[in-house]
Amino acid sequence: MNKLAALPSVEKLASSLAPEVSLPRPLVNLFVRREIDRFRQLLLADENHTREEIENETQQGLIKFANSRLQSVINATGVLIHTNLGRSPLGPRAATALEKIATGYSNLEFDLSSGTRGKRADYLETALACLLETEAATAVNNCAAALVLTLRTLVREGKNEVIVSRSELVEIGGGFRIPEILETSGAKLVEVGATNKTHLFDYEKAISPQTALILKVHRSNFYIDGFIGEPEIPEP
Repeated sequence: MNKLAALPSVEKLASSLAPEVSLPRPLVNLFVRREIDRFRQLLLADENHTREEIENETQQGLIKFANSRLQSVINATGVLIHTNLGRSPLGPRAATALEKIATGYSNLEFDLSSGTRGKRADYLETALACLLETEAATAVNNCAAALVLTLRTLVREGKNEVIVSRSELVEIGGGFRIPEILETSGAKLVEVGATNKTHLFDYEKAISPQTALILKVHRSNFYIDGFIGEPEIPEP
């Protein structure tokens, strides 16, 4: 018996599935073709799959693929700045300004004063430094990158210890883990406190001439409840 006979027609399957998803028809065709090719290799490797199984798996895969497309959602979580839902929405003025820039040409890397190549983040860095009243500033698109830059700036030979509460050794979005970020940046992790409680004296006892900084990590997408405690900002 020819196992490949179980493979459905790409065109027929794509035609039946296209109305179920809000994807361009050419993209549906390509996705279905890729799935049929995958099942072809499985059948040739002596696996057993019926046409019904192939069609059902392809349908579920297509629906999952369509749902992963960026789209508007309603935030009913109670968390205003939700890291999984796009964080802070842009205001109307910012959105209008972004649309105007993104749909035409701009001076992204062009110095209008000199008429020569410019620095991409020149305006951003100067504006941030003015607003924050700092010597210099920059911006990156995620917290892990910001932490790496901070550590690379403040950690140096002989002063490379970073103190972190054990309750804050978290994994953030994208699979980034605090201990691994510290290691990548050349920092030495110094753990203090316990999983549920960290006191001010825990930090005080850990400070040494080798301490580069104390890192405070915001637990944005989980919480610890019950017998817990940590130093508050007003605590002397």
